Amino acid sequence: MLNISTKKEEFSRKEKSEEILKKEDIKINFNLPHIETEEETTIRTAEEIARRVTVLAVTNLIAFDSMEPEEAIDYLKDCNLWDYVTPGEKDFLNDPTEYKKFQESWKCECIWVLLWALKKVDSLPFPNELCDLNDIPTENYPVAGDVDPNDFIHAPHELRSKSDILDAADLYYRYDWACVDARINSIEMTTIDPGIVYERHYALNWLITYMDQDWDDVSCDT
Repeated sequence: MLNISTKKEEFSRKEKSEEILKKEDIKINFNLPHIETEEETTIRTAEEIARRVTVLAVTNLIAFDSMEPEEAIDYLKDCNLWDYVTPGEKDFLNDPTEYKKFQESWKCECIWVLLWALKKVDSLPFPNELCDLNDIPTENYPVAGDVDPNDFIHAPHELRSKSDILDAADLYYRYDWACVDARINSIEMTTIDPGIVYERHYALNWLITYMDQDWDDVSCDT
């Protein structure tokens, strides 16, 4: 049975998100339930997050034709990261069609969210424009020049608080519902970008181990 403080946390977070949506004139589903509480949530470890963002950074280079797939595969194997590449990512690296590159290019948003969780970027900007990874200082990025990505992975990163991460996860859960609702009702969503919202929701659900799903299998239920 949930105690009073837990119930207070649930409703407080939900109400805070709804207030943000109200100010932004985004449709709200007041019946959408609250997400997990801090007590119920396990956040991925800093090392796990750093390793995931490193693999994403490499696949992102393929998506934007900045590295050859064979070179990326060798790089990941040489850095002992190949075992952490998901089946979906291996499929992409072994057959990077233009369609798959386009799909993978959206993962810039996931990279940004994970770096935000590691306090390498300051904020999650309003989801109406794609983030620009070039805005991230080289020293805060896992893959650059002759840098050993394992130095980044094993660095003593400071994670954002569980409360901050859950606040973001709750907000993007509600953003995503609004985007899905607009799509179902054939309404163009112009305030926020549904693609950006989905990718950020995806990364946040992975961060909070939603349903304990692996990266390829993360669901963004609304």
